[in-house]
Amino acid sequence: MKFILVVLCLCFFLHPTNSTAQIINPSEVYSYNKLLQDAMELAYEYPEWIKTQSIGTTPFGRDILAIRLGTGETSILLHGAHHGREWMTSILLMKMIETYAEAITNKENVAGFSPHLLEEVSIWFVPMLNPDGVTLQQLGIHSFPEKMHAHLLEMNEGSKDFKRWKANLQGIDLNRQYPANWDQLKRVTLKPCYKLFKGNYPLEAKEVLALFHFTYQVKPEIAVAYHSSGNVLFWGYHQWGLTHTTEYAKDIYKIAQPLSTITNYPLKEPSSHQQGGGYTDWFVQEFKKPGVTIEIGELIEDNSLPLQEFPDIWERNKAVGLFLASKALEQSRD
Repeated sequence: MKFILVVLCLCFFLHPTNSTAQIINPSEVYSYNKLLQDAMELAYEYPEWIKTQSIGTTPFGRDILAIRLGTGETSILLHGAHHGREWMTSILLMKMIETYAEAITNKENVAGFSPHLLEEVSIWFVPMLNPDGVTLQQLGIHSFPEKMHAHLLEMNEGSKDFKRWKANLQGIDLNRQYPANWDQLKRVTLKPCYKLFKGNYPLEAKEVLALFHFTYQVKPEIAVAYHSSGNVLFWGYHQWGLTHTTEYAKDIYKIAQPLSTITNYPLKEPSSHQQGGGYTDWFVQEFKKPGVTIEIGELIEDNSLPLQEFPDIWERNKAVGLFLASKALEQSRD
């Protein structure tokens, strides 16, 4: 009898019967281990709607997790935490997954959008592209073997404070790694560093190569790169002649403009300061489909966003996935 009671209690803990129980906790620092645990629980709670897979591993062996929400053939792709200190984007995406899965289970709309879009559109999430960098930023140098400490300190310019860390563990800035005008990038460092080192060649970083191949696999109608700092929405890519006169630029703008209204992030026009090297630059160049970069919080240097900003960030972004799913469905039918 004691054994049965223990098993029942354990089953209740692993699979709560109340589908409204919240799994994602946005009030705590969001670690890689928490991401893995939450993804497992969400997939267990909503098996009809959520599937998980690894799209690759980091140089330190951490899985780069992709989560599929929905059952449709049309797809969109949202990803976060290219940069170690930008892990709040991971919380945001995981909260989005849980909210939409709960909404379609309970037959409830989210900010006026029907989650039944997920029957025709799959939203792919890569919540934490850079788990090594996130771990170093959150836990510091002692979360890695001692033999690595000297090199990590060198890349951090001698500082023992890793709160400003953006790069992966090899000191490569992952959002300077994509093959869109990579060889002409300016304002980059010439050697591995906590930020702005573009690497020795495009797609050198395992994390970037994994997302690069995954994008071709998924073939999203729309892609969104989530970053942390600036309260702004970037769209398009100037370097490749993207202006309001080109057809695919018009298509991007038709999505970017209402997205700006929904999120209350002002649009940043494509301009010459967009050098390239970033995911969105490459996606727009390669696929000629809508790609946007959303900077979710206040402009902050050399640290992660404070957790108290999350409620406002969530209110701004909670409808983004379903809105884009509706637009992707329209595009696929054109």
